[in-house]
Amino acid sequence: MTLAIREPMLPFRFFSANHTTYRAIMGLALSLPIALSVWMASRPLQALSLSDYRSYQCSSQGAGTKPTFKILTLFYNYATDFADYLCASTLFAKSYSGVEIRWRPRAYLSPQHILDEEFDIFWNRHHIVAGLVPEFSNYYRVLQQTPNYALYWISQDSTPQLSSDYLQGKVIGFSRDSQSQTHFLQPMAALKQAGINLNADQKKFYTDPSALYAAFKNREIDIISTAISQVDNLNLSTYYTLLINPEVPSGAWFIKNQLHHSHHRALECEIIRGLQVYAPLLAPLQQLSVQTVDCP
Repeated sequence: MTLAIREPMLPFRFFSANHTTYRAIMGLALSLPIALSVWMASRPLQALSLSDYRSYQCSSQGAGTKPTFKILTLFYNYATDFADYLCASTLFAKSYSGVEIRWRPRAYLSPQHILDEEFDIFWNRHHIVAGLVPEFSNYYRVLQQTPNYALYWISQDSTPQLSSDYLQGKVIGFSRDSQSQTHFLQPMAALKQAGINLNADQKKFYTDPSALYAAFKNREIDIISTAISQVDNLNLSTYYTLLINPEVPSGAWFIKNQLHHSHHRALECEIIRGLQVYAPLLAPLQQLSVQTVDCP
């Protein structure tokens, strides 16, 4: 009779025999993440490089060694169209390798920008430029005046009235920019002249016009102050108006006194022709004209 011999069970013995190795491997596996975390924490933090979503650049047919034409404006509307027009210009390419246009809040423009002639042209209001640098004419002059506009109180519910009874319980939207004629200075002056003092909960302030208009359209606020052309862009079914000021100065394009071109007048005319891209925005007021600089 043949006896069957059973092999001894190995797993327990194998585990026991290699217990030291097993513990070493497990210890290493657990310690690596901890060591990595400590190493990463000891490294100096690197600043993130974020894209600038408030500027646009394009290249002209000019050589890369030529300067870049720099523009500053307040709004992104038609900014890329204006830059593209200049970049496509053969005349422009003789002096500039490309265009950089930035749109920044009104407070971005500083006295140093003007003194250093940082921008070849920029748009702003006369009183702001003069307030920053009273002798700004040593550095810049007006290239193109933008038209005045009529300013209104706007409501979606009923015709606005400057009376305490009408405004009771209503909220008016304003800009946080205390230099804004449209959304701060003019409406505040109108309320003061009417002898109306709003409660704190009747005033809401917004960082930019788009947020203000969105809040008005969504009925988060009851009344805003703006031009009719801006209200029409909101596609409201119905709105009511009350005139605040029929002639509010808008501002001007200021150009650097010395441009990088031997034919200044021709280049200025090309810039003014490029400014025609803003005509749809200003059409309800008055289209830009090239007559300012006696262009052909």
